[in-house]
Amino acid sequence: MLNRTCAFLASLLAFGAGLSGCATFTQESHQVLVRDPRKGKYDEPADAEPHARMQWQYAAMSDYAYEAARLRSMADRQVSTDAAESDKVAACGTMNNPPMPSGWTAWADFPSETLTRAMRKKGLYLLVLEREASPREIVVVFEGTNFLEIPDWTANLRWFLRFIPGHEDQYTFTARQVAEEFHERLRSNPQTYMLTADSDVLRHPNGDTIRIVSTGHSLGGGLAQHFAYTFKQDPSHARGPRVSEVFAFDPSPVTGWYSSPDPPRTHNANGLRINRVFEHGEVLAYIRLFTSRLAPYTEHPSVWEYRYNFDPKANIIRNHSMRSLACGLYRAAHDSKDTAAAQQP
Repeated sequence: MLNRTCAFLASLLAFGAGLSGCATFTQESHQVLVRDPRKGKYDEPADAEPHARMQWQYAAMSDYAYEAARLRSMADRQVSTDAAESDKVAACGTMNNPPMPSGWTAWADFPSETLTRAMRKKGLYLLVLEREASPREIVVVFEGTNFLEIPDWTANLRWFLRFIPGHEDQYTFTARQVAEEFHERLRSNPQTYMLTADSDVLRHPNGDTIRIVSTGHSLGGGLAQHFAYTFKQDPSHARGPRVSEVFAFDPSPVTGWYSSPDPPRTHNANGLRINRVFEHGEVLAYIRLFTSRLAPYTEHPSVWEYRYNFDPKANIIRNHSMRSLACGLYRAAHDSKDTAAAQQP
């Protein structure tokens, strides 16, 4: 079995190398490989810092969602949270976890109590953060896979289970209940949000643009993409505000694109940028390597890939750690590349 698995991964690597070029095999810990969807292959290794500065905040939010969901799960199982210990990974160095970015406030009373109860049954956890200072932004953060929860496994197996009549998982739940309540939150607060059918941009009453972003890790990365595809629109016109950008970390290859209702999928995909950010060698990278290369190029959405190599010694499971990737991005954004290289275990 092990030999078959190794052979399968080797074939995927060979397939990817043929499409991406030899540069994919040479990457230092302070570098990133960027795959421009218009080119269809990775560029030469580049300094990680400029890209990490744009991505670390969303990575820290995704890591925070994991921690909050883990503590909630322990409370639900009546396990003492005093015994909870944060994952300690090499990429964090002396930090226990990446710091949450300043200037963000969590939405109060969202999700509602009713939606929260339904989400718990589905094993789903999310939070919404907003930055009211310029540039204004709302970020919907999805928790990734919790291996102790069966609904997470059901969602991860969506490619096979969605054909069962009446099947509902975290993807369908996100597209319906979560998107509905999020849209209603915007619509019912005209003093804060201008939600108009003739504009695809959300605005504050003072005229400022409010950007909407979704993010998450692993399963959460797949849900973040699905949320963007299925962002609620008025069915009479389907032309309102939409998600501008997705930051999906070590994401699931399951995004629900083909099962997303259209409308509003085409409108929501117009101008949408999806950033798939991952650690070299993480377990889902090999599946995405295959599926993404089979998918035809599209401008809407445009899918960019960013491959980092913060922990070259880690195995395919450790490299799938959200905390490791978040710490790596934070350090790359704040340390010089010489310092980052010197601290590399």
